[in-house]
Amino acid sequence: MSTVDAVVIGSGHNGLIAANYLADAGLTVRVLERRHIVGGATVTEEVFPGYRASTASYLSGLLHPKILADLRLDEWGLRFLQGDAGTTNIWRDGRHVTLFNDLGATLRELERVGPGEGERFLAFGLQLQKLYRVLSPFLITTRPPSLAEVVAAFADAGVPEVFTDFFTLSVAEILDRHFGSDILKGLLAFTGTVSVYGGPTTPGWAYVYGHHAIGEYDGHMGQFAFPRGGMGAISGALADRAQARGAVISVDSEVARVLTRNGRVTGVVTTSGEEVASRVVLSNADPRTTYLGLVAPEDLPDELLTRMRGYDVRGAMARSIFALDRPPTFVGLGGVGPRHSGLTLLGADVDLFTRVGEAQARGRIAEDFPIELIIQTVLDDSLAPAGKHILTTGIQQVPYELAGSDWATEKKAFEERVVAVLETYAPGIRDSIIASKTITPAEYERDFGLAGANIFHGALTLGQLFDARPVPGYGGYRAPLHGLYLGGSGTHPGGGVMGVPGHNAAHAVLEDRFATAAPPDRPARPMRTPLVERALAHPALRRIGARAARDPRLARIVNYLSSHR
Repeated sequence: MSTVDAVVIGSGHNGLIAANYLADAGLTVRVLERRHIVGGATVTEEVFPGYRASTASYLSGLLHPKILADLRLDEWGLRFLQGDAGTTNIWRDGRHVTLFNDLGATLRELERVGPGEGERFLAFGLQLQKLYRVLSPFLITTRPPSLAEVVAAFADAGVPEVFTDFFTLSVAEILDRHFGSDILKGLLAFTGTVSVYGGPTTPGWAYVYGHHAIGEYDGHMGQFAFPRGGMGAISGALADRAQARGAVISVDSEVARVLTRNGRVTGVVTTSGEEVASRVVLSNADPRTTYLGLVAPEDLPDELLTRMRGYDVRGAMARSIFALDRPPTFVGLGGVGPRHSGLTLLGADVDLFTRVGEAQARGRIAEDFPIELIIQTVLDDSLAPAGKHILTTGIQQVPYELAGSDWATEKKAFEERVVAVLETYAPGIRDSIIASKTITPAEYERDFGLAGANIFHGALTLGQLFDARPVPGYGGYRAPLHGLYLGGSGTHPGGGVMGVPGHNAAHAVLEDRFATAAPPDRPARPMRTPLVERALAHPALRRIGARAARDPRLARIVNYLSSHR
């Protein structure tokens, strides 16, 4: 039996981030990973001989700047790639719209789609800026805020309506208020359907959109990039750094249970029978798995167990991954272009998302559905043989359980349906497919350890946020078992490759270990309102600003003014 200062269960990005901070503080750390590969759901895997893909998470736009600055992962080989386009929505009639990474290009594109949409986009962006400004001070903390503190912060900032909009309304309600173009509303609604049980008209899901939108890449809110080598490059850099600091990472080492004595943690035992003694166990697994699977019931309060049995993990997705001998050509568009280098949506439409959500509630796979996809090989030649490509799709709002069947039975037919839908947007793509692989919700739960196949480790609904995440009365990073900490996406502030839960959990451990004084509990002070935001709040100035931003000659100035840096 080995002895360490801290055991980390799971080598997902949050677990590895926690391991880095703990090792930096001089603790001996052992990371135990159930799979054969480091990274949890932030991995790159060889899906076909010579072809590699990000098999779970596949975009990076939420990784917190503080973590990147603290850990300096660029020194460990992490590189990001970003094309001209952010997100493109393509419909079967050839209509399309693209949000570019250059604001001026986006505004020019939106004016093509509908007069005035560019100015409306700026107004919508101001609402997101307000959401970002109020929530940002609450992210890095070892004691998540209460709902009352968050509501008070929005009121103190003079924007109580922003809280009401993004935490109680549906995505469709917000978008209908701001935009007129259906294809643009469909593009924006997509983010509000990621790992949800429902659709864009379901009240309360607008926050899922806001959660993604307040992320950033290179100082620009709402943007994302691709790690060169796939998402596993993030985990790889984190693992290399942690090991250089002395952490030991073991794969094929599934934790069977957390060991305790006299009301406190004493270590863990793996399914192979290895015991690791430790006074600190930090679980990167989802809360349901941790509390209901790894800890003995008698070691936890009955109320917590009751609440965890009702913890909402609904909201599943599936992926189909294809090796191609050439990039697809989409209807209404020519050869390779911006739509190949970002996130491409096929058929993103509020009405279609709504119908798919209704099918999901019945346990059915919809006959038609929007598809999200990336073709990272257009930017990254490290993932496939020369001249070949990897196309990775995502299909949201699929049922976790199928009525009258199961995913093992329906997997082949589902993949064929994905190909058939793709063919209607990219004629001829079927003939370009070299190999294919589909990952179903059942496999995401079984192979990746995601309860309910929910990539966020639990629904991002108001009752499961802030200090009520995962459940009211037992939120935060310190479990009601001395020495046990939670640091995965099922803790504040939630899912996505953000890294904040791992950061915060590690610092909670260090506070307790070294008896450092935590700052007094008080509402965080919102960030100061930027001058640009104050100016654009006036309709006349916003109209002038929109016209100026569309001028390509002012691109550098617009890029600077639209950055947080």
